[in-house]
Amino acid sequence: MDTNNFHHLVINKNRGWRGLAEVAILTETHDTQLTMTFSFSPNMWTDLIVHNKIVVQDINNYYVITFADTLGNLPKPSQQRSVLIKNAVLTISKVNTYAKDAWTSAEFGDWKPMLHFVKNKNNHTTSDWNCIGLRVVPKI
Repeated sequence: MDTNNFHHLVINKNRGWRGLAEVAILTETHDTQLTMTFSFSPNMWTDLIVHNKIVVQDINNYYVITFADTLGNLPKPSQQRSVLIKNAVLTISKVNTYAKDAWTSAEFGDWKPMLHFVKNKNNHTTSDWNCIGLRVVPKI
């Protein structure tokens, strides 16, 4: 995926989603490049609010996305995480790409956000327990 086309980060978090958030990466012409739904762990929330970083993934890579400023689009660090975020549009200033099998060799400022992403136990994009539609029929 050409990360040079990553221009805007859009975050939607709706209380009705039980803590889920959606992140969309848009091109300069506002075409969707990548979309991901997940939950914010406290560490991932801090990475977003305090360090202006978020990690997203596709099949092969992790992308550490840094944005310049929240411009008041996101809650302050002292506010609760469940605050409603509707269409927070942030300008992407930098994207670093790491292969999933080599993420531990990331540069210093990217390693911790990726660790937080990988350790996020409620990550709905990779979670084994989030198998919607799974039906168990007991045999008697």
